[in-house]
Amino acid sequence: MKELLIVGAGKIGRGVIGSLFFEAGYHLYIYGFRAERMRRLKEQGSYLVERSGEEGSERILIDNFDALDSSDSSDLIAHMKRVDLIACCVYDNVFEHICQSLKEAIIYRADHDAEPFNVLLCVNALGAPDYFETKLTEMLAGNEKATAYLKEKTGICQVLVEMPGVPAPKELLEEDPFAVSVGSTGHIEIDEDAFIGELPKVRLVNGVKRGKARVYQKVYCGNMRHCMLAFLGKARGYTYICDTYGDEWLENSVLHAFYEADAAVQAEYQFDEKDHQLFLKFTEDALKSQQIKDPIQRVAADPKTKLSRSNRFVGPALLCIKHHIVPFYLAKGIAYGFLYREESDAASVEITDYVKENGIEKAIEKYCGLGEEDWALKQLIIAQYEEACKFPVK
Repeated sequence: MKELLIVGAGKIGRGVIGSLFFEAGYHLYIYGFRAERMRRLKEQGSYLVERSGEEGSERILIDNFDALDSSDSSDLIAHMKRVDLIACCVYDNVFEHICQSLKEAIIYRADHDAEPFNVLLCVNALGAPDYFETKLTEMLAGNEKATAYLKEKTGICQVLVEMPGVPAPKELLEEDPFAVSVGSTGHIEIDEDAFIGELPKVRLVNGVKRGKARVYQKVYCGNMRHCMLAFLGKARGYTYICDTYGDEWLENSVLHAFYEADAAVQAEYQFDEKDHQLFLKFTEDALKSQQIKDPIQRVAADPKTKLSRSNRFVGPALLCIKHHIVPFYLAKGIAYGFLYREESDAASVEITDYVKENGIEKAIEKYCGLGEEDWALKQLIIAQYEEACKFPVK
């Protein structure tokens, strides 16, 4: 029987990854970090995934799964010891916790001469495979057998999730509190350079070369574009990302920021031009076909992370400067990130309050991590922020 252990029971794990592998005949084991919610999911015994796109929507009833006991890590570790395919769909704040569990599983698997297994990192955190490899190497130091198993029989694979998962609409949640809404377009790409064995035969799941580099392309170009739509869309008074489509000022600004980021990423990583053109076409097609109601509040959430030095705005802007490209529109995206305020989002309240009390330059230094050597980008952001304040776009 084909099996998949999903760590992280959110929209990507339970919805996007779970539904695709379920349809391919996999039995799912789902581990979430909220024990009571996992208990209720186990009692319910099924959940709905609604896929939406230009051609309408369809519902999939997921019922071939086990919800694991997440009151501690024992059930998770037990399944890591025997399931050969694991999908981690989590944020980086739990990476170390997962590595602790993987350490125990690897020691067991090494001692029992188990078959190779693969860990799919379905995350947007840059450098995630390197973090897992380094952390696990440190944790297993002194255990030669387990260290050899890690190097030779453990695939730590970057995965690019190019399908959206969004909060389900109210009427669907009233029918099923565990329902998930996902997009019907896109695909999942697994770093085949790191994967051990034959890739899973799952619809819309493909292999890709240079996955560790391609995640920068995804985050710096695709995720940046999505988030900039949210930051500027909030300033325009929109509620959903799809509401921003057709706004000429907004789309022009975001498209130019995308071109800046793409030029910088291409200069840095030099992807094959054929693959590069396919990426550009996919990104454009995906945006045009995206009709599900993805809330701006969700996409812009936690601007502290999104505005940080290595993340989706400042990261490509610094890469632009490295390659002598002026990040004019990326600086605009950062400026509107500092203007974004949602009272239910503590990070946005903290940032906007800090700007009010200390000024935009101090805020850039604090939240973007820019120093004196980054004076050019700082000045660009300040200029864009002052213009946005002087000429509001509503």
